[in-house]
Amino acid sequence: MSSEFYFSFHAPVADSPQDAVLALRAACLSRLDEAGLRPESLVLLRFFCSDVYTQAPLVERLWPLDVPCQRVCIGQAPLDSAFLSLQAYCVDGPVEKRLEDDGSLVLRHGVWESLWTLDYPPAPADSESQSDAVIASLREKLQRRGMTLERDVIRTWYYVRDVDNNYAGMIRSRVRHYEASGLTPQTHFIASTGIEADAPRPDVLTWLHSHAEKGLQPDQVTWLKAEDHLSPTHVYGVNFERATRVVYGDRAHCRISGTASIDREGHVLHKGDVLRQFERAVENVEALLHEGGMELRHLQAATIYLRDAHDYPRLAPLVRKLLPADCAVNVTRGPVCRPDWLVEIEAEAVAPWNSPFPSFA
Repeated sequence: MSSEFYFSFHAPVADSPQDAVLALRAACLSRLDEAGLRPESLVLLRFFCSDVYTQAPLVERLWPLDVPCQRVCIGQAPLDSAFLSLQAYCVDGPVEKRLEDDGSLVLRHGVWESLWTLDYPPAPADSESQSDAVIASLREKLQRRGMTLERDVIRTWYYVRDVDNNYAGMIRSRVRHYEASGLTPQTHFIASTGIEADAPRPDVLTWLHSHAEKGLQPDQVTWLKAEDHLSPTHVYGVNFERATRVVYGDRAHCRISGTASIDREGHVLHKGDVLRQFERAVENVEALLHEGGMELRHLQAATIYLRDAHDYPRLAPLVRKLLPADCAVNVTRGPVCRPDWLVEIEAEAVAPWNSPFPSFA
């Protein structure tokens, strides 16, 4: 049987980006060793970078990958680290991994196949055209593997440079492509985060990271809404699911989209108060988990996005208070799609489960 692990790593006193990368690598390898895990268990490394244009090449040079693993460098300054922080996902057990030429990672676990893709636009353009390009690229990768956007994609991250100006173009593109694939308010959407972040290339306005699962049966997937706490997203013109639960024979995964301080009518709550906004965001996450038969203690990883970095010192104690102590947490500067939202949280939960489907691995 395979086990899953999430870790976060920080380099709070690094003197340079080079030192930070080396410190993160040493901390990661040491933690794997302490947990009895091999480096081969690494599946996904997400680096949050204060200057992704200069630091992504450093990561590639100073942390060469000698095992199949996907590495994502995200231009969001970490607020709980110096220069860079890291979130790692590991799967230990009888699995097969393959890193493909297009940067996609394939993970075979039991009868299932997971796919992580990275898509960047090919040329400079406006955010809507670039979004068209990355969604088309994702669909082409899925098609090559006998998968589709509407049936197999479980989670997406749409990263947008200068979100206040470029988010609307990304949404226009996503609505158009999703409708063409039959993803509508009457069917379902995909769990997602749309957040400000730079890409390793300065001409990129929008880029896309995604996770798909091949072979899932319809009864394995539940789209969680918690409509006593949150409105449907299409109420305010966007198109994603609040959370998606996938059940296997031995466990359930809950992928929680970027969640902010919002009520069941789509209104922003507690404008101007980052602490109360975070409390409400966590309350909303908990409501989604409860609808999926889980609890806050099942959270394995969380990324918290702050519009204003100066809010971090006040928020940090509340993060430690409200989230499970063993949850892998990273806090970054990442403005949300509405300026009134000062903070957003996304999360992943794993809970023991018993279902008639095959086990995770």
